[in-house]
Amino acid sequence: MQEIGTPHPSNTTEDIVATLKSRIFSGELRPGTRLIETELSKAFDVGRGRIREAFRVLVGEGHLESLANRGVAVRRYTRAELLDMGRVREVLESLAARLAAEKPLTDERRTALREAQERMDAAEAAQDLETYSRENRAYHTLIETIADNAHLADLIERVRIPYLGLRLPRIFEIEQMRQSNEGHRFVTYAILAGAQDVAEAAMRSHIRAGNTHTAALPDDVFD
Repeated sequence: MQEIGTPHPSNTTEDIVATLKSRIFSGELRPGTRLIETELSKAFDVGRGRIREAFRVLVGEGHLESLANRGVAVRRYTRAELLDMGRVREVLESLAARLAAEKPLTDERRTALREAQERMDAAEAAQDLETYSRENRAYHTLIETIADNAHLADLIERVRIPYLGLRLPRIFEIEQMRQSNEGHRFVTYAILAGAQDVAEAAMRSHIRAGNTHTAALPDDVFD
């Protein structure tokens, strides 16, 4: 099993769920990776019952899948599932962008949004996929924070796709990064300008482009 890393010191079920989910979304725990109850119990210094509770939550949310007599593993997604989730994200995240553009931005949030875009621009220029992916996740989370709608953020969380778990050829990753950040720039400028319709349309186009990219990936990516 892959190294989970340093557990959160409080070791509640919620903390364990959050830690494992973060590893899944980052691609550190790839689709198909088995999670061993005894190893996690030792890593988090908790009883196996608490690990099972965390597994139940993550299975219920669709991030893990149960294996017959073999515990659980990070869920594998088919192309069709990813495309379906992308269509849902298209609706939800475009609404988040619209709500963010509706909000009067404080100087602090305006600066945070500009700096988030600058960090993604720098990662794109350096072709630094790892940094770009991390900043990409932070950027979308920032927009949800600005939108300030907890119910919407929860729905987005449930369909956030761990694309980094896919084993993509580097040429696909570089092109996806370029297209992705081009979409981000349109969204950023629209939110900063308070252009609600433009922000919504730009985010919808951005997520749709990701779906188009997924549809074009080679079959062996999903094996």
